[in-house]
Amino acid sequence: MTKAEALRRLTREHWSVPAGQEYTAGYFEPSDAIGIARLFFAIYGEGYPIDTYYIPERLVEENRLGNIRSVVARTADGDVVSHIAFYRSSPPNAHLYEYGVGLTLPGYRSTMAFFRTTQLVMKLLGTDGIDGFFGEAVCNHVVTQKLSRHAQALETALEPALMPADAYETEHSAVGRVGCMVYARVATDHRRQLFLPVPYSEGLTFLVSGLNLDRQLSLSDASLPPGHSQIDVKRFDFAGVARGTITTPGQDLAQRVAELEQEVRKDDFALIQWFVNLGEPWSGAVVDQLRSQGFSLGGLLPIWFGNDGLLMQKHFVPPDFEGMMVFSQRGHQVLDLVRRDWEQQANVQATHHQ
Repeated sequence: MTKAEALRRLTREHWSVPAGQEYTAGYFEPSDAIGIARLFFAIYGEGYPIDTYYIPERLVEENRLGNIRSVVARTADGDVVSHIAFYRSSPPNAHLYEYGVGLTLPGYRSTMAFFRTTQLVMKLLGTDGIDGFFGEAVCNHVVTQKLSRHAQALETALEPALMPADAYETEHSAVGRVGCMVYARVATDHRRQLFLPVPYSEGLTFLVSGLNLDRQLSLSDASLPPGHSQIDVKRFDFAGVARGTITTPGQDLAQRVAELEQEVRKDDFALIQWFVNLGEPWSGAVVDQLRSQGFSLGGLLPIWFGNDGLLMQKHFVPPDFEGMMVFSQRGHQVLDLVRRDWEQQANVQATHHQ
């Protein structure tokens, strides 16, 4: 079934669920797939950018493969009124899942439905190859930030101006591009080497603290290796975001970075992100190159590669730091780290263009 076919079926159904019904929370069963599709359609209309959540057959297969681990709250009739999941997304580490796609019907938001589903999904952490999770909590309100803290995750990075406001159009909850605070929690870990790029050594030392990670910290002093860079780029056209994972840098790294920027700026993208492996001694040389091309700090991404990752980012629209709502003291410290480096890089780039 295609997304278009699924949407036609969902449109014809005129599905609704009366408020006040009893429900139970449980792990995904194939019979939940149509209910999840109806829930996403009820909340997002046709606008959710990932087709899978509209297509029951795909939901069944992705849960069977372990790429998505859905938890739902369902009524006695099988109607799904709330959903949350661990799911595989951007990280190269298949054992690091994203925590998200959480939504609840308006008539059940004053109940414990979402809380119960969150309790169940967290019980999967540390089992079935789920070593840790990260989540992107929006900063146009603090509800999801509070929920992330309740899940014992900590702020490790900030993505200003990540999502367009129309991604939240149905909920009427955003004006302008919406930033996200990145939260992470690691349940299964072992001692790892962490090579700190010199400009960020102090900030990264702070970000590692409190995460219960066993890390041997040293400064990165290796140069870029010879040969060609190995990178993987993913475009998210609906969001105007490109993400590049640097598997192995080479002497052509500057050229590859410039080529991607030229490509996405023609399409009016808002943001480029690069993911750097901090388990490699060349991480500092990569950061130096990215900084010379106008990229600034995003933050720490625990076990992103197996080893920890570093997020670097470059905005083509001004981030609205003042308008971001941040819940915790640590969150404000992360915001300050990211904002200071963005301002420094913006000043350097302005000087170069004078």
